[in-house]
Order: sequence, then C-alpha cells, then structure tokens
Amino acid sequence: MDKVIVTGLLVIGSVTAALVVILTIGPSVSGSSQSVLEAQREASAIIKTDIEVIAVAANSAGTLVDAWIKNVGVAPIFGLSSSDVFVVTPGTRYDAMAYATSGDNTWTELPAGSSWDRGQTLHIAITLPSGDPLVSGSHSIRISTPNGVVAERVFSR
Repeated sequence: MDKVIVTGLLVIGSVTAALVVILTIGPSVSGSSQSVLEAQREASAIIKTDIEVIAVAANSAGTLVDAWIKNVGVAPIFGLSSSDVFVVTPGTRYDAMAYATSGDNTWTELPAGSSWDRGQTLHIAITLPSGDPLVSGSHSIRISTPNGVVAERVFSR
C-alpha cells in the first residue's frame, strides 16, 4: 500500500512539474518562432530582389546624370523614394543624392511611379550642383534598394 501512495505522489509531482515547465517556456518558444519567421521573410525578400545598372550617361556640363536600372529580380520593388543613390569619383567625391523632383544633389525616377515591377527598366535623373559638376574622368553610380540590394556601374564623362 505504501508503494501505491508513493507512486501516486510521484506521478502527481511529475505532472505538476511538467505543467509548470510547459506554461513558463511555451510563450518564449512561441515568441522566438515569430522572430525566426520574420527573419526568414526578410531574407526571402532580399533573395527575390536584384537590380542591374544597364547604362549611365552624363551631360557635357557634368551637372546631369541619367541612369537606367533594370529590376532583374523576381519580385517588384516598392518604396522607390527610400532607395539610396550615390555618385562617386574615386578618391575625391562621394555624393549622396536625396529623392526630390528638383534641386541640387537630387534624383527622381522618370516617369514617377509607386513600384518597380519585375523586368521593368527604371530611368532615373540625377541633378548635381552647377558649381560642383563632375570633372572629366571615371565615376561610378551606386544604387541601393529599400531592402539593401546594391548595384554599381562605372561610367566616364
């Protein structure tokens, strides 16, 4: 009879301990899985995004640069105004362009739109200050999508 009571108490104690562990660890495991799922979604978006700079041309004064960039990924790119555009002259210049329809050190897409679908080529116009134009020589344009995918191309003026 003593063995039955001891066994019963041990079973009750084991079930109670298991229940306490499940109730305390369960919510943290659920929160961790949500974090992992979100990280996987972000990684998937980055993998599906890819761009390529097709062509770049500067005007003779060095104040306007036109660039054509193709969405070669499998997903559309949204939030173009959050993209980063840089004009670089190695060793002397690194200009970050602001998204705007006019003004110096700005860029805008032509024509303006809300998304950049798969296979589309985006034409962007970059305006540099007339007092600080691109000099003759080698330059590069660097473009980064809102989710961090980067493309770069060297061009001459």
